Amino acid sequence: MKQIIENVKQTIAQKTMLWVYPIVRELQKYHYSLAIQWAIECIQIYSSEIKSDKFPKLNKYIQQAMGEQNLLTPLKCNEIGLEIWYLPEREEIQTAIARLWWSISAFKDEEDHLGIMETTAAVELVLPDISDHHLLDRYLEVALRIYEEYESQN
Repeated sequence: MKQIIENVKQTIAQKTMLWVYPIVRELQKYHYSLAIQWAIECIQIYSSEIKSDKFPKLNKYIQQAMGEQNLLTPLKCNEIGLEIWYLPEREEIQTAIARLWWSISAFKDEEDHLGIMETTAAVELVLPDISDHHLLDRYLEVALRIYEEYESQN
């Protein structure tokens, strides 16, 4: 994982799109819930940095993703994503949370590539400026922590 993060840093330095993809793909190899956990934590970090009037209303969907994702069908996850998508005056964080739910739906349907792409989109949406090293470094630290916690338990 450390090598993947180093490669990602080089990708970002070159301002390449889809910098999130290798991290999501690596986390998903162990279990898709690790990729989802990373996306959730990135969204939470981003929400603590921005001042959005919408986030308090959207936070219930984050809490639901953390608590109920294993209990819901792919169809229900997709419906939640659509509900979020069509809330009025969509912002990046709203779009990211909708994509998070679509990634859960895709992973549950064993459509791993689609799940990886939706998770990638969700995280990239909450780092609109890849030169923002304050956020970027926090996201990378979280990915490494999630991976290391998983490794220490298995």
